[in-house]
Amino acid sequence: MNLKQRFALYFSILFSIILGIVLLVLFSLFSKFRKEEFQLRLEEKASTSVNLLVDLQNVDKQILYHFDQYSINKLYNEKVVIFNDKKQLIYTSIDDAVVKWKLSDFDYLKNHKSLIRQDGEYDVVGIYLKSNGRNFYAFVAAEDKYGNRQLQFLEYAFFLAFCFGILSVWLLSYYVSKRSFAVLDELKDKISEINDKQLHFRLKDRNKNDEIDALSNSFNLMMDRLDVAYKNQKEFTYNASHELRTPVSRVLMQLQNLQNLEKHSDATNRYLSSLLEDANQMTDIISSLLLLSKIEEYDHRDFMPLCRIDEVIFEAMQTIMKSYPDFHIRFNFENKSENEDNIELKGDAKLLKIVFLNLLKNAYLYSETKQVDIQLIQSDLSIQVEFMNAGSTISIKEQEHIFKAFSRGENARKTEGTGLGLRIVERILFYHQAEIKYEISAENQNRFIVIFKF
Repeated sequence: MNLKQRFALYFSILFSIILGIVLLVLFSLFSKFRKEEFQLRLEEKASTSVNLLVDLQNVDKQILYHFDQYSINKLYNEKVVIFNDKKQLIYTSIDDAVVKWKLSDFDYLKNHKSLIRQDGEYDVVGIYLKSNGRNFYAFVAAEDKYGNRQLQFLEYAFFLAFCFGILSVWLLSYYVSKRSFAVLDELKDKISEINDKQLHFRLKDRNKNDEIDALSNSFNLMMDRLDVAYKNQKEFTYNASHELRTPVSRVLMQLQNLQNLEKHSDATNRYLSSLLEDANQMTDIISSLLLLSKIEEYDHRDFMPLCRIDEVIFEAMQTIMKSYPDFHIRFNFENKSENEDNIELKGDAKLLKIVFLNLLKNAYLYSETKQVDIQLIQSDLSIQVEFMNAGSTISIKEQEHIFKAFSRGENARKTEGTGLGLRIVERILFYHQAEIKYEISAENQNRFIVIFKF
């Protein structure tokens, strides 16, 4: 889960919790208000009924029944019962509802003046009051049908509001987080394109003086330091290699003169041959390091001339055959493109020749049969060159480091080399915006694939 999704998730969860708590509090407050308001109406009903009973005591009770039945304050399923101070029932309404009371309720009313309780769906209110010098006990029970309906409607409305609020905030928070972090996504995409050939890249200043600008400025400062350090490293490599080349070449020449001008014993000749081999290897390493340093200074591929890749391969084949006469090379060309002239690409022929020379030399040194098969495949989208030879393969762990400098596999223990050949190949191909990969096509069969894309 990325930062945008976490931000949207956490914000939505927090908002949902707060919204749920607010709605629950509002619902609880309204429920309490409904109950208290209805109980207050019941108290007023009880008090009014007692006063009417006292004021109309000389009137026919049937009139009081009708007055109670058609009162504008009539409650749903209402029941009114009134007792005198001797706890004798003196009035009851004609409703079918039942009011339940206990003798202890009379004692409670006498001491506390009022009583409120819930009896199933009914609210029951009892009062003890004095009217015209006489004491009365009154109980009123009723069902708050309309209040409960309002409460149910409010519960339904709050549930819909909660669902709509959650959905809305989830969508809005994701949209806002996506818009807010769009700048970071842009920075991430630009930063991911940076490599050792683009250390000059810098992020633009948005002039908003916010955290993103602070991050951009810090990144640009880091790139400045990396650029300086990388240039210093390249300069040191180039200077050190250039300074070492002269004394090593002098040592190599003196060893060759010593071996050719004087007669030595067999042991001395073997010793001198070993020194010459080491000196030659040092010369190869220095030349390779110099070449790697020079590759960094080349211009972009767009300014390269066109060259035929097959001609470059043939030149490399002719050169390698001079060094290894017993090398057998089989070349095959496969055209999958409708355009026969699609064999040209933008590239430096000298550098590409170094690529194929290194791959051919590598195929010869690590081949059991001293033979390589070259497959040139031409298509509308790319040119692919494959080098296949029979020999010891490279383990999966060693394949991860095959194109790193001075990296050599187990199959190279008894073979001469500097460990820089494939690194040079990879760097030159990177400069040409091409790629190389290694595969084991069959048992004891190595294959290097070079792909040039148009």
